[in-house]
Amino acid sequence: MGTGQGTASIRRAFAGHGTLIMHHSWLLNGQHTQTRAVREAITQKLQQRGTFGLKITPQKLMESGLLMEERDYVTVSRGVSTVFVYVAPAGQDLYISRATTVLPAIDNFRAVLLSLVVFVTLFGSPIVNGILSSQTSTYPYASYNPLAPVLSGLISALTFPLWIFLIWLLIRSFIHWAVENDFWHYLRRRTINDFQLDDIALMEHVTDDVVRDAAQELGLDVSKITPPTEGYRPKRTIRAL
Repeated sequence: MGTGQGTASIRRAFAGHGTLIMHHSWLLNGQHTQTRAVREAITQKLQQRGTFGLKITPQKLMESGLLMEERDYVTVSRGVSTVFVYVAPAGQDLYISRATTVLPAIDNFRAVLLSLVVFVTLFGSPIVNGILSSQTSTYPYASYNPLAPVLSGLISALTFPLWIFLIWLLIRSFIHWAVENDFWHYLRRRTINDFQLDDIALMEHVTDDVVRDAAQELGLDVSKITPPTEGYRPKRTIRAL
């Protein structure tokens, strides 16, 4: 199915391309000798389609592990989504798979909210204490304000959980960068909009048609190359947080 490499890594094969939202595959009996021909035919037919905005790139990808494995893929990308087509011999048979990933854009609201949290955590307590101190020094004979220590204590109490949250977010972001090559994962939108759903469905339609046409052109049995039973309907929500 692939070739082994002598180095170790924790980064996934699809790192940098977002979250896997769909995987579909086919197995053609007794056709293992046609691996290279099918892969080249798929690449050529995708390029001939001329679909607007479609970028086709043959790539060698490595999966994480102590003994990394290298496999040949045809990647098809458009907008926030990427489709990976894999063709390989499986004994006497030919295995073909199509995996779809999505990498949403950074959400402006999440970015502003995180900036506000960082600002409050770093400067909230010093600013409040500074304002209270300046009021006391400016009006030394003013009546005592009972809300001053309450406000100061409230800001101090709020700062501690915010520090915990930011440290947790930083650690999780570094872990996601190491594994998925995406440090800003938690700033990205968690849902796919209507236009992106259409783009993903279009790419999967085109890819499956091309795989079927390439196999048919080479005289292979295409009766097993069928659309997914659940149809071309990617999940709108791609993660919980």
